[in-house]
Amino acid sequence: MSADRLYNTNKIHGILFDMDGTVLDSEGLFDQAQLKLLNEYEISADASDLSEFKGMSYKDFYPRFMSKFHITGDVDSIRLKLRTYLHHIMEGNLKYISGFESFYSQFIEGKNIKVGIVTNTTRISYDKIEQCININKYFQFSITATESEHPKPSPTPYLQAMNDMSLDKDNTLIIEDSKTGLISAVKSLARVIGITTSLSREQILEIDDGIYVAESYKDVGEYLQNS
Repeated sequence: MSADRLYNTNKIHGILFDMDGTVLDSEGLFDQAQLKLLNEYEISADASDLSEFKGMSYKDFYPRFMSKFHITGDVDSIRLKLRTYLHHIMEGNLKYISGFESFYSQFIEGKNIKVGIVTNTTRISYDKIEQCININKYFQFSITATESEHPKPSPTPYLQAMNDMSLDKDNTLIIEDSKTGLISAVKSLARVIGITTSLSREQILEIDDGIYVAESYKDVGEYLQNS
């Protein structure tokens, strides 16, 4: 996949971003919430035990999380406890991934490019994020796991977003960071950038060698500028 094909902004009508780990530096906050919940159950764990859950939708996350750590009980009760921990941690701790805001102002703002968020986060948590950090000032559209019948790694959320935003896959760029999200993006047949906030270059290319790998938003901007 050539840089010219991927980064020619004259051909890009829309950019769809994952949220956690791509736009927001928030993956560590979710880890903290999980560890607080596990501590409540007197279960010893650290962040390395949680890496397999990155990018996973809540529909997939809770059964696997509870099974791995042998937590019994009502799923809705566990979900409420974890959400409470997470929302408390979010307050005052949410921030954007380094370089995102300057990238947006230079390469998106005023460029007549449609911009959306496609996330496996729930709508309740997305609304909490909006309260904390006003994320909607950057995005015209958002779709969460709550609205998607088949969340990532299915391509459905991205296909749904492109349909709702009147975008064609050939003119849409997706920026993702996790394995789950990158699989979803590749399956949508849109153009895909993998940013190395969660995975290494090698891990991203193992998913699909057609993904363009960026080490930072500075790299993404340079590719857009130089194509």
